[in-house]
Amino acid sequence: MTPIRIAQNLSLPRRLAQTLACPAVAHWLLMPAFVWFVGGLFLDGWAHNHGRVDNTFFTPWHAVFYSGYAAVAVVLALLVWGSWMRGEQWQRDLALPYRIAILAAPGFGMAGVADLWWHTTYGFESGIELLLSPPHLALATSMVFICLAPARTDDESRSMGARIPALLSVLCAWSIATFILQFNHPFGIVWPAQTRIGETGVSVGIVGNVFHFALTGLMGGWVLARRFAPGSLTVVLVVNALLIALMGDEYRFAVGIGAAAILCELLDVLLARQGVTMRMRVVVRAGALAGLSAAGYYAVIAVTGVLIWPVAVCAGLCVLSAGVAAATQAVLEN
Repeated sequence: MTPIRIAQNLSLPRRLAQTLACPAVAHWLLMPAFVWFVGGLFLDGWAHNHGRVDNTFFTPWHAVFYSGYAAVAVVLALLVWGSWMRGEQWQRDLALPYRIAILAAPGFGMAGVADLWWHTTYGFESGIELLLSPPHLALATSMVFICLAPARTDDESRSMGARIPALLSVLCAWSIATFILQFNHPFGIVWPAQTRIGETGVSVGIVGNVFHFALTGLMGGWVLARRFAPGSLTVVLVVNALLIALMGDEYRFAVGIGAAAILCELLDVLLARQGVTMRMRVVVRAGALAGLSAAGYYAVIAVTGVLIWPVAVCAGLCVLSAGVAAATQAVLEN
């Protein structure tokens, strides 16, 4: 083979590597892999919550989940390969979020092995134990670091279409967090329709409500600060609500959270037209989303069932959630 022929053959993998390892291309390659990966997580959670698992690690649900991880790992491996083919060092030349994701990928694999050992040694958990076992927390943490890479490398100057992978990245990371916190998530355990004020456990429901709605408000403020397209927050919250609904079949709450998100986005447009600074808008949006999410939640319960908690308590929790989110966001902004 002539030197020219050899050079031509070698140039093809280099060109392929340069194309596949480009961050803009990697964003899009990760999209289906993330859907597969996080979808497998919720599929496994659905199976556990609906009695579709037995005392074995090797289930169809785990097969979907871990094959999704393999798909993500392949894309991250392409990034490393592309860096090597360009004569670079991924530890130095790739963006920090992707370096963290590449390190988190084998961490997830080790957590998976630990999960197999844990189940073999201690059996198969249910309920809160399932969510809070150390291997499962390690799996969730590494998943968040992996899924956040496109969002953390997002460029606000890109077009709306080019930022879709970053928005999916936010949705995946948020969904993983709410999945792990589902043991007291308002959409999973409907405390206002199950416990009366003064009964054992009602304080747990109150704290859980305030925590989750305030956390939702903070996430909404972060999405605003990233300047995603109008409607992005609504998509993230509604899709996430539907995913959480798979765990307990409470699909009705997607309506309340969707209405709250739309109102917050309209409020932000109004504030922007009034010349309010982005810093102030982020604080207002965080508080408004937390309060409106709580209000929408209690309204859905009242319309579709029985709201046991007094109106005064529900109204107070809306105000408290809004205050906690706004105050926390103000501190973060400073």
